[in-house]
Amino acid sequence: MQEYISFPKNEYDDYIKRLNSNKTIYTTRVSNEVDKYKINVIYKSDFGNLKVVFLKHYSKLRNHPFYNELTKDQLCKIKNTLKKMAMMS
Repeated sequence: MQEYISFPKNEYDDYIKRLNSNKTIYTTRVSNEVDKYKINVIYKSDFGNLKVVFLKHYSKLRNHPFYNELTKDQLCKIKNTLKKMAMMS
């Protein structure tokens, strides 16, 4: 059975535009998903089948290559998730 990869619903419009223009899409995952997805594996998604072509782990959020493109809401959600994970460990 093919695994599923989800994306934030509030970013669907951007993903659809990028896919319709044959551009690569990207998504940011938190630490507990670091090993969940594998390069060259095809995953089911709401946009059809998608292949992971590149993975990069950043230990500091500010080093994220798209840091300046993340909205305040996205940054807040990521930081809150990281805080919750830190409290659980």
